[in-house]
Amino acid sequence: MARGGFPLVSYQLFRLLFQLLYSGVIAIQLPYLILRATIPFLRPHTMWDAKQAFMTQVVYPILDLTSRIGITEILTLEPGKEGQRFQVVKPSASEFYRGLLASTKPATIGGTWFPQPPKEDIKSKTVFLYFHGGAFVQGDGRDAYCGLIAKRLLDKSGADVVFSVQYRLSGFGGQNPFPAALQDALSSYLFLLKELQVPANNIVVAGDSAGGNLTLAFLLYLRNFCSEIGVPTPKCAVLLFPWVAPFYYDVDDNPHRGTDFLPPSYPRWGANSYAGKWPNARSDPYITQLSNPFPTPVPIFTNAGAAELFYERILQWAEEMNGVEGNVVEVNHEEAVPHDTFLTAKLLGFEKSAWDVAAKIGDFVRRH
Repeated sequence: MARGGFPLVSYQLFRLLFQLLYSGVIAIQLPYLILRATIPFLRPHTMWDAKQAFMTQVVYPILDLTSRIGITEILTLEPGKEGQRFQVVKPSASEFYRGLLASTKPATIGGTWFPQPPKEDIKSKTVFLYFHGGAFVQGDGRDAYCGLIAKRLLDKSGADVVFSVQYRLSGFGGQNPFPAALQDALSSYLFLLKELQVPANNIVVAGDSAGGNLTLAFLLYLRNFCSEIGVPTPKCAVLLFPWVAPFYYDVDDNPHRGTDFLPPSYPRWGANSYAGKWPNARSDPYITQLSNPFPTPVPIFTNAGAAELFYERILQWAEEMNGVEGNVVEVNHEEAVPHDTFLTAKLLGFEKSAWDVAAKIGDFVRRH
């Protein structure tokens, strides 16, 4: 299969057969997974309880099934159940989209406000501009996907308001490849600055997993073009399990392979869909931040799970960034958790840990 092409099992008849066969395999494995989760010394991690062990093992094949089919979610600009909290954001003037962002036409996007639509006093509020995770192929930033994330940020992390962006998703067959999502990140930031008049030093840019990658790409864009376009940098940034090396999915020798719910097929699907036909995507600093440090005046909080596939790569990236004079990158090591439990905490059973991270984000935001 060529990079970006649809896999055979994504086509209707093959997809149905593949889903039936794979679902049968999952069903056969369930008794073993239950037994392994029930007996403490058989669990993938000695610090996990039964729910954490069982759900982490179950999500793995389900996500693998979804990834191998590779059908990207379809987004809508209809308000849906979010109602008045759903915000439509139009692109800013073309002069703001410089360099690589001038390579394709910006689009109208959406976003969800938490807890309520903004009022006149938003200019004095701390606003978290949030980019969700999902390997650039899943997620929409709405209640079902980011509601619990927003609650933690509002209750513990110093956010008065959260604006969760519904950026364009990439997909096989050339659906919204890079730099579409980065354009959308800039559009949402300019919306806060220009339309709502929120001061830049009241904005915290944040994201989990792919959203962390997008946050870093956005900071790099500002570093390269902020003087040209006259756009100030935000107060600080928060990266939760940032996906700094999207093309790393050969995990056979990874020490955390047995404790993460991510199958190799998932980052492979996301990375190749997002990169599309972009030249040198594996080394482009806007796509692959590992080994591409850059200076930024924006202080960065980073959370990494000590049981996730990308743990060592996040630490290496942070060390590289802190090696650049003037950079401030603080790393929180979240013990015994797999990838992106800020998103999956309730599903996988890591809620206490996620709330603790939210409180640490709050300390960071207040200090900066």
